[in-house]
Amino acid sequence: MTTDFRSRCGGILLGVPRWALIVMLLGGSMLTAANEPQSTISAEPSPIPSLTGDDLANGQRLFRVHCARCHGMQGNGGEGPSLQRARLKHVTDDESLFSVINEGIRGTGMPGTWAPNDQELWQIAGYVRSLGALPVEPMPGDPVAGLKVYDSSGCASCHITSGKGRGVGPELTEVGLRRNAQYLRRSLTNPDADAPMLTGPITGRINGFLTVRAVAADGEYEGLRVAEDDFSVQVRDLSGNISSFEKAELLSYERAYGHSLMPGYQTQLSTTDTDNLVSYLMSLKGNP
Repeated sequence: MTTDFRSRCGGILLGVPRWALIVMLLGGSMLTAANEPQSTISAEPSPIPSLTGDDLANGQRLFRVHCARCHGMQGNGGEGPSLQRARLKHVTDDESLFSVINEGIRGTGMPGTWAPNDQELWQIAGYVRSLGALPVEPMPGDPVAGLKVYDSSGCASCHITSGKGRGVGPELTEVGLRRNAQYLRRSLTNPDADAPMLTGPITGRINGFLTVRAVAADGEYEGLRVAEDDFSVQVRDLSGNISSFEKAELLSYERAYGHSLMPGYQTQLSTTDTDNLVSYLMSLKGNP
């Protein structure tokens, strides 16, 4: 069924079906939009090459205020990756580096930086670029021998490298891009010291591998928290099995901050084996 609308156009009364009126109105809007100039992304050159020594000095100062807690005072890494390299995983050009510093990287431990203005953000970006010219950190041992230590120690039972292993703990395929030798050694000998962090749009910055313990009617459970809200929690055990619990039905529930399910290898590995394993982990940098 067609409904007629009557309207005046140039003094002539026209009977126009509803569908035809809609088509004409949409067509006119599309023509108007097509004729209007479209906004374009600015193609201005990056300001980094023109930064002065004073700009880079201020970038270093701001870096130490906003970034050094995770990336180290010299940018050599820690909880966050080392920035002392020319190729950064999430950066393709200077503009993307600016965006990463400003907005962070969702799903990782990298938060945004809100306090600095655009000029200061470019100064930080310029300083980060300068870190890539520093010498590469030397390996303390033999990465080939370290692979044998990795295999014999059962690391693949909890970690994935290049698609092989079990994803209970952090994936290690690109760990050499994210961690320096000091951090890797501490993770092996004292895993309770640090916990990898993740940043999400809703959760904010949280412990990405938090150990939790739950006591239910059918037994006790310990594992890594997969997800949690006010009413439920999901837990992955060391075998990779995931259990879901309604909190109201649990007898007890505990978040074990400062406790890692990863065993410490300080007394299990010799100094040579530890050096070799650290070197192997440093060599894991994904696809070039």
